[in-house]
Amino acid sequence: MDKSVQVYIEIEQHSNIKYEFDKEKNSLVVDRILPYPYYYPYAYGYIRNTIASDNDELDALIITNTKILNDCDYDAYIIGVLIMEDEKGLDEKVICVLKEDYDTYYDIDTLSNEIKENIHWFFSNYKSKTPNKWSKVYGYKNKEDAIKLYKKYCV
Repeated sequence: MDKSVQVYIEIEQHSNIKYEFDKEKNSLVVDRILPYPYYYPYAYGYIRNTIASDNDELDALIITNTKILNDCDYDAYIIGVLIMEDEKGLDEKVICVLKEDYDTYYDIDTLSNEIKENIHWFFSNYKSKTPNKWSKVYGYKNKEDAIKLYKKYCV
């Protein structure tokens, strides 16, 4: 089953600036700057019209070599999900690709081990130098499980 979703990008690939969308200001604001060596491995944001168990939108990464800008929406296909938690509870990251990459990357198992290991490493460690924050990564689930998760959190 294919599922296209609209992903709003807050953080560009390779950025160490953690932006959050501020609904009151209707704009991106800097939440914090990640210390070296932490940089987002791929464009990061959230899936529109969702509310996850942490009361924020469902987080998403778009895996692509195409330049993706922040403060923009992209149509993307769900291919899997990274299961993790942080100090606020479960904090899943839906893994998506753009339409032009979907023939190559159509399920989480089609991503290289290197891509999956980089994402896993980043989300396992990116809060380690920030007081009162932590993260723990449990692993990946496939496209079918990711789509079920997405449907569970749709509003």
